[in-house]
Amino acid sequence: MTTLKNIMLSVGAVALLGASGLSAQTKATAAIPFEFTVQNTTLPAGNYTMSASGHDVMTIRSAETGKAVMLLASGSESGYRTAQDKNVVVFHKVADRYFLADVKTDAVSGHVSPSKLERELASDGGQPAAVILPALSVR
Repeated sequence: MTTLKNIMLSVGAVALLGASGLSAQTKATAAIPFEFTVQNTTLPAGNYTMSASGHDVMTIRSAETGKAVMLLASGSESGYRTAQDKNVVVFHKVADRYFLADVKTDAVSGHVSPSKLERELASDGGQPAAVILPALSVR
């Protein structure tokens, strides 16, 4: 009976460890050559990792500083729909500021709603221009 109990516990432990590997986050990385704003946070130029942290939640983390920003990023609505550019990070450039708009990769996908500042700059006559950077998916 003790042997059967040990076998069952071992099988259960292996199943739990295997399941935790299935829920591991997928990530995308991008080298961003300019300072940019994510919602109300301005981040410096550098290398960033983007990961899905839950349903419609994305984490953006600086590789240099480790600073991270969590944000709502809906995967269903996207302002960027060009099919040939699949692994990209899209920014809106309004005046001299860059705002994260979309992340479209095999690993992470999400649309970031415009921040109050982005909407204000656009309403003051600044026409948003899309700036598209390549991203690398990492599993």
